[in-house]
Amino acid sequence: MLLGEGAVLHSVNQAELYAKLASLRCELILDEPLFLHTTLAIGGRATCFFLPKTIGILQEAISLCSEYELPYMILGAGSNILFCDKGYLGMVIGTSQLRGASIGDGWVHALAGEPLPELITRLDQANQQSLNFLAGIPGSLGGAIAMNAGIPERAIGQEVEEVAILNSSTRIEVIPAKCCGFSHRTSLFIKNRLPILWAKMNLNGRAYDRIEILNRRRSTQPSSAHSAGCVFKNPPGLSAGRLIEQAGLKGYRVGMAKVSEKHANFIINCGGATSTQVLQLIDIIRRKVYKSSHIQLEMELEVI
Repeated sequence: MLLGEGAVLHSVNQAELYAKLASLRCELILDEPLFLHTTLAIGGRATCFFLPKTIGILQEAISLCSEYELPYMILGAGSNILFCDKGYLGMVIGTSQLRGASIGDGWVHALAGEPLPELITRLDQANQQSLNFLAGIPGSLGGAIAMNAGIPERAIGQEVEEVAILNSSTRIEVIPAKCCGFSHRTSLFIKNRLPILWAKMNLNGRAYDRIEILNRRRSTQPSSAHSAGCVFKNPPGLSAGRLIEQAGLKGYRVGMAKVSEKHANFIINCGGATSTQVLQLIDIIRRKVYKSSHIQLEMELEVI
């Protein structure tokens, strides 16, 4: 979630803000390299990086950013995001310490920072297989819900009962599933840039074979490479990867950024790729796909 653009703190105000953040007794890192926090391993430095331990502290940190007019954004596990080489002028608030899940009779309640692979493993061990279609998707629960992650047959939004967010007044608001605006790889939370706090999901759906889903992903996706997952949304009834492949772009590269030869909708960081190279490659892909198929690919990857 972004707030404001290009704001620069006066040194005195900056010192005051950092002192107040430090008083919250959570990890605060200045000038933090963002490539350390994304699966694509690309990105410059953030002015500061903050890791709240509770939802209350997250609320307080956001209120401080608003008070000092410092831009901020919420970052989960960084699995579908590209930070620019110049970094981020503001505070990145990581959710990695906002973890925890409770499993009840036909439901699970989990915090946004809960790692999706760990949640799926725990549910599977509890003989709850209805969310196994999410197996192999990296990232946190909050990010998966915001992106409405899933497979062609099923998406996480179909299992959501309610989601708690912070509204523009930094108050907690619980949104029922029917109001979440879930559609293909998007939701109300992305469109309105709302930070997710927790979600309650139904576990009474169809069971999925976790091993089968994992094997399917590993056989078709470059799971061991540095990537951000799918770069483009699938057009209705079509495959973005297939369109890119038909445009002759499998293996195409700009510098150290390359279109995966295993799945053409993935861009791989071959080592030392820059955001500029990735964006140049994205532009080439979109132009060549449009030229060959007259379809304008829509971004799934979020660029900061």
